[in-house]
Amino acid sequence: MNGKHAIYRVYQALCAGMLSLFPAGKQTLVQGDGCITRIPELLKTHGIKAVQVITTPGTIRRGTIAPLLAQCEDAGIRTVLYTGVSPDPTVAEVDAAAECFFVSGCEAILAIGGGSVIDCAKVAGARAVKRDLPVRKMSGMLKIHKKLPLLLAVPTTAGTGSEVTLAAVITDETCHYKHAVMDYCLIPRYAFLDPGLSCSLPPDMTAYSGMDAMTHAVEAYCNRFCSPKMKAHAMKAVSLIGANLLTAYCEPANKAARMNMLTGSYEAGIAFTNAYVGYVHAVAHGIGGLYHVPHGEANAILLPKVLAAYGSAVYEPLARLEREVRVSGGKPEREVRMSGAESERNVRMSGAGMERKVCASGAEDGNSKETDAVLAEAFIERIRRMNRSMGIPEQLAMLRKEDVPELAARALKEGNPNYPVPVIWEEEQMRAFLMEQVPK
Repeated sequence: MNGKHAIYRVYQALCAGMLSLFPAGKQTLVQGDGCITRIPELLKTHGIKAVQVITTPGTIRRGTIAPLLAQCEDAGIRTVLYTGVSPDPTVAEVDAAAECFFVSGCEAILAIGGGSVIDCAKVAGARAVKRDLPVRKMSGMLKIHKKLPLLLAVPTTAGTGSEVTLAAVITDETCHYKHAVMDYCLIPRYAFLDPGLSCSLPPDMTAYSGMDAMTHAVEAYCNRFCSPKMKAHAMKAVSLIGANLLTAYCEPANKAARMNMLTGSYEAGIAFTNAYVGYVHAVAHGIGGLYHVPHGEANAILLPKVLAAYGSAVYEPLARLEREVRVSGGKPEREVRMSGAESERNVRMSGAGMERKVCASGAEDGNSKETDAVLAEAFIERIRRMNRSMGIPEQLAMLRKEDVPELAARALKEGNPNYPVPVIWEEEQMRAFLMEQVPK
């Protein structure tokens, strides 16, 4: 280890120690089918008379929250809709949401949607209380230092874990740079996990968001200085996602699988809030900002590649995860069923049959002779096969050789020294890794 890397590790160890001392904020978790019907009464308890509902046009169009909005109005709570959120929320969208909050005289924010919606709501709340602090100056750790308006988060995807994290990612549309804003005041006061809201999620979004959550958990688990408590959260997340993602993908209306995925995403959010992510996310943010690739898709493609590049540094943690997934139900082969329409759209299937086998691991359960290296490779292959079974490409087809220097610089600026990754990469290693991903 060279001197600079030693300094990085000391910094990371100090940050890990400080995180254990910071008050994480008291959040109330509400979960279960139909649990969002409790929101109007909760708002009344807090004396809220006007709430800003941040969501997407698609959510409004599907009508899934129409009953909730009617219940709020019946309870005497005025609802103000803001639906100007894109898949990669921008600085302009955040500022517009904050202005809407002020102009309409709202007292609370209700975010209903995926990570983009919740991230937008978080930073809009921050802009509402820090009107003189632009988003670019919020970028980084602990730049806000002020209590937000009452914030309630209702995830409709099981991926980002944004409903429980201190982080939000906002894109500066003028330079295609993604700002990672992190502060404990961004953690929503209430989180509602209602599986019924995610049943209408398109299969590709189920796949991308699920692999996003898997990436959060795996990166947190493999990172240096991850505490035993956070490892337990990460392992639970990997276990739940490994056992339920393919079911949720193939059986969209399966509420048990949807609930388990929401719980897995939530557990992963707790883990990476305290143990951070790694180079998968650092590279994926650059890929998303430059090429507008969905964040979960970029993570899914990069996860097995980065884990393989880490080499022996991750053999032991990945071996533990592989053993856990096998015990929790991630068998080497499992049957999944899906409708013909879904299969034609998302998965290539032989013949007209409705059954196909999805291989999750090439190794046999219970083989005590398997080394950590063998088990680690089995886990990486499990991720590859999950991706393939959900139609996620194996390569970053859009990656261009001339963009590698910029992407490497962005990834290292985000990752070093902030992320306690298993292996520290410098510019040479990062560029070499990215060059390997450029389509031949």
